[in-house]
Amino acid sequence: MTEIGIDDGDLVLIRQQDHADEGQIVVALVEREDATLKRYFPEPKKKRIRLHPENSSMADIYADAKDVIIQGVAVKVIKVNDLS
Repeated sequence: MTEIGIDDGDLVLIRQQDHADEGQIVVALVEREDATLKRYFPEPKKKRIRLHPENSSMADIYADAKDVIIQGVAVKVIKVNDLS
């Protein structure tokens, strides 16, 4: 998520909820295994979800809609260097 200012080590405050609007940054479980912080884009015609990393060195994740569980939505980023 470096291209939108979320760097390695930053803290992200998440509001727990099981749904998201298109384009929101979410914590999602993919296939009940991997939790990931990505931008959320549902593709209902294809019955899948595209999770976009906001980091050009990483690829989008595409998963069947039934295999993606939204855990929450990002509401605030706390920069680690702001804590010192």
